Amino acid sequence: MLFNSITFILFHFCLVLIYWALPRQSYRQVLLFVSSVIFYGWYYWPALILLGISMVVNYGFSRMIGSAESEERASLILKIAIIVNLCSLGWFKYSAFIAENVIALLGQMGIAAKSPPVSAWLPLGISFYTFQIIGYLVDVKRGVVKVEKNFLIFGVFKCFYAQLVAGPIVRAHELIPQLKIRRIFNSQDFLLGIFYLIAGLAIKICIADTLAQFVEYGFNDPSKLSTLTAWTTLYGFAFQILSDFWGYSTIAIGLGLMYGIVLPLNFDRPYLATSLREFWRRWHITLSVWLRDYIYIPLGGNRGHTGLNLFLTMLLGGIWHGASWNFVFWGAGHGLWLAAERALAGTRVGRSVPDHLLARILKTLLVFHGVCLLWVFFRAKTFASALAYFQSLFGYSTASDSPSGNLLFVLLGFVAFTVLLGKAVIDRRFLEWRLWHQVAVCLLLLILILSYADARLDFIYFVF
Repeated sequence: MLFNSITFILFHFCLVLIYWALPRQSYRQVLLFVSSVIFYGWYYWPALILLGISMVVNYGFSRMIGSAESEERASLILKIAIIVNLCSLGWFKYSAFIAENVIALLGQMGIAAKSPPVSAWLPLGISFYTFQIIGYLVDVKRGVVKVEKNFLIFGVFKCFYAQLVAGPIVRAHELIPQLKIRRIFNSQDFLLGIFYLIAGLAIKICIADTLAQFVEYGFNDPSKLSTLTAWTTLYGFAFQILSDFWGYSTIAIGLGLMYGIVLPLNFDRPYLATSLREFWRRWHITLSVWLRDYIYIPLGGNRGHTGLNLFLTMLLGGIWHGASWNFVFWGAGHGLWLAAERALAGTRVGRSVPDHLLARILKTLLVFHGVCLLWVFFRAKTFASALAYFQSLFGYSTASDSPSGNLLFVLLGFVAFTVLLGKAVIDRRFLEWRLWHQVAVCLLLLILILSYADARLDFIYFVF
């Protein structure tokens, strides 16, 4: 059941109506839990077995950590819990990649070997809910949150369908208290939720799914692209992945608001960043905060070896995104760049960089194009394909094609959308508009959604 499907829209609105009609919060908790299980099982019901095991096991771990008699015992249980969760993620997401590389290495040594049976199935949203539950267990150990003893509330926190598949990665202190309070219907939150839902669908269907067609063609055979087309196609992917993920996160926030639940912001116009550090404060914000709190700071943070800590954090972040060498290079590239920025910040060179308008524009363009170049590793299917794409980007291609006018039109359309409505999709200013303005914007977005409905595709991070 995809967010961008009629089935899901009907499913969600029926649930919302029932939710607000229920007299007790415990009934509402049951509804959210059951609906989340149905949503998850709709895609592939056997995945519910793994989700259920993960839920029960981690609930047990959290109770054991919360009731541990000593700091040492709590730390031991936490380490075991993290290993169990990472092993589960590693088996489903990385076992085939590891086996493939081990066999290739043995082959280089003259040893013939066959791959053992490994999983080719990736459970829905396992990367996101694994990180979310590890964060919860660490917070329980640190005393940031109290262990949740109500299994039903814990279950909703673990698998709330609005953000289960692709985030935002919600922290326990952000969501669990909201699940315990019986909220009174708030018409403004509900109206804002509908706007976020419509805006998110428009970003996804009208921009991301349309751009996907051009991007797929360009990355399938980079040697066919002229330098100009290679660059415009790369811009296409940069805006595709932003609009796809931004669209999902906006929908998720809107779904939550219709239940009176506030989910954290996940995107804040990242391509306007003037540094890579700022980019990661604007892009997939909940992941950036998770990496900072649970990897970067435990590694030592700013207390020593800052550059190395940044590099290792982003390297692990890259590996989390996918099981291929391309993601290793993508994460390492971001890590090296962040380390270089941090090293230069305290030098004379860093302090001498001007901060007037023209300088900010130039820095924004530089960061945007640097991020785009690293997107090549993210999007290309193989490392060889990424190298071929770089050859087309920097003038080694002999192709004579020209960029599609439709591609340029959609790119300009997304820029216009970001300028006109981008801020309204990350705050509550929609509620400050007059009624005619709200209706006009929603109707326009609905018309665009219906016009581009045939382009509907899965979300990039749907099975992730």
